[in-house]
Amino acid sequence: MDRNILFKCPTTGINVQHSLAGDAAGGVETHVMVLCPACTSLHFVNAATGKLLGDRSGAAASSDRSSKTDQRPT
Repeated sequence: MDRNILFKCPTTGINVQHSLAGDAAGGVETHVMVLCPACTSLHFVNAATGKLLGDRSGAAASSDRSSKTDQRPT
């Protein structure tokens, strides 16, 4: 069954949706190559979590994240 993942292109900062064939890797960290339509480069995306290879943040790419730089002091 096909499923969609959402990741943020590290080059353009645009959210990209991509369809993956099959189920998640069952907890095994398996990265797949994705041709990014936003920047036309290849990115390696974790098939189970949707996180980009090298992303060290704790949140998955498909979840809503806010950056500390986006917050303004009051």
